[in-house]
Amino acid sequence: MKKSGWSRNRWIFLLLAAMGALLFAVGGLLGGRAEAKNDYAGYLEERARSLCLSIDGVKEAEVFLTLNEEAAVTAGMFGETSAASFPTVRGIAVVCTGGGSPKVRETVTLLLSAALGIPTSRISVAGVR
Repeated sequence: MKKSGWSRNRWIFLLLAAMGALLFAVGGLLGGRAEAKNDYAGYLEERARSLCLSIDGVKEAEVFLTLNEEAAVTAGMFGETSAASFPTVRGIAVVCTGGGSPKVRETVTLLLSAALGIPTSRISVAGVR
């Protein structure tokens, strides 16, 4: 008489395959987050750089910024809630022509503070060698 159904080995194989697929999916999601965070940082750096270049006395600028872990934001309407998370700016460093001038340094610092919503103590501006 032939036994119907799956053997124990088939069930074990199926379970291991499912666990592998789950681990692969979770790893892909986490890797995608890191990539999205890097893209976001690059976008902010480029925007900050173009703001710096629009200041009188700045002809060249390099910008580097660091991000905190993600902050969650929830909003609701009519009893429904939706959540989004995004990294926040921790600090920013700018090296630019004219950065040695106190006036340019102050202008860059105040502009980036207002644009990025961070305190001026987290912004550093230096002149190009």
